[in-house]
Amino acid sequence: MKTVLISGAGSGMGLMTAQTLIREGYAVYAGVRDPLTRSATRREALESYARDHAGSVHVVDMDIHSEESCEAAVGRVIDDHGHLDVVIHNAAHLFIGMSEAFTPEQLADSFNTNAIGAHRLNRAALPYMRQRGEGVLVYVGSAITRIVAPFMMPYVAGKYALDAIAESTAYEVHTHGIETVIVMPGIFLDGTSHFATAVYPADEQVASNYESARSEFERYEPGLRQMFRNDGAAPVQSVGDEIARVLRLPRGGKPMRTSVDYSDYGANAVNAVADAQTRRVFEIMGFDRLLSVSTLDE
Repeated sequence: MKTVLISGAGSGMGLMTAQTLIREGYAVYAGVRDPLTRSATRREALESYARDHAGSVHVVDMDIHSEESCEAAVGRVIDDHGHLDVVIHNAAHLFIGMSEAFTPEQLADSFNTNAIGAHRLNRAALPYMRQRGEGVLVYVGSAITRIVAPFMMPYVAGKYALDAIAESTAYEVHTHGIETVIVMPGIFLDGTSHFATAVYPADEQVASNYESARSEFERYEPGLRQMFRNDGAAPVQSVGDEIARVLRLPRGGKPMRTSVDYSDYGANAVNAVADAQTRRVFEIMGFDRLLSVSTLDE
């Protein structure tokens, strides 16, 4: 049975991905914080879902802000199965407001949750994947790293950092047979807890000086909704479905990036240019081998 460890699996895209992979037959290790206390309801719901679908789930206490917690979660998978096949970096936190009004501490908090936590979890998981010569790292990134949006600078910066961690690490772990997929959701305004739990600027005095941008700020959500095609539906479940799809692809056949978007945000156009230029630069430098995953006999 293949194993998967998912961060931020208690709600939104992480929860739907966990449910999808339960149905796919994975041994799902769903990382949440405090599953026996404040997240007990989420743990019970996941366990009930697994029973109803004859699947396997273990809700593990995992805080991506702690190396020890990440190591314990990975260790639980190894103790139970002897191998860890897939790590899905899904944990994230949204920040909304005027850039200058966010304190440096808030910006650091965004980096800690949206980027550094993934590095902590990688450091816990990669030794086992390297030893085995295989594994898959999946990062739930964002189309916002290709087309920068205003009014959420800490979140955009954190997601940019996550994207850089994912891609730079990918080239290096390719030599150990480990694959990487960066899933880039586009505009999803409904169906997640992102907006309900968003962080706002702590420096209200500075924020009050930005009346000149107030009209655009207040039109931000309506403006995003204008980007949608057809009836405007953007089912969050499609992110879980896409992750399941790429995990079914054969070894060496998974894309570095894949987009899930029901709008005209347009990240794919930027991806195509960036990918072509990356390949050109790597070929000139003699780094061609880093562009594809290696196998143990190479």
